[in-house]
Amino acid sequence: MTVTIYLRAIVIKKKDHLVLFDSNRNCDIDNLITDVKKDDTIDWELDCNSGIKSISSIYSKEDKHPVFKKNPKKKESGKGFELNLENAEQGEEKYAIECILDNDAKLITDPYIRIPPVR
Repeated sequence: MTVTIYLRAIVIKKKDHLVLFDSNRNCDIDNLITDVKKDDTIDWELDCNSGIKSISSIYSKEDKHPVFKKNPKKKESGKGFELNLENAEQGEEKYAIECILDNDAKLITDPYIRIPPVR
């Protein structure tokens, strides 16, 4: 299964933030926790009229990597990133999304990917 995470830039009190919402129907500002299964594919895409020129990179911020056995790769289309989970384990991993906004500002946010226990 593919879980898609959509990105949109917003301004709150004159400060840039990233709204993240996923195909699991979860949404948050800067701190989304997305649940996936150990054999899923994760796609990061810009929302329509997102206020974002491009996603520069996505990478793990952790020393141990239960989810990110490798860093996500830019899609062949050049729009968005993709990660095929291989040998992922139960756990939670903080990662970074670096974006260039339409106003040329750089924005970095640190959400989470989580593989919950199987019930």
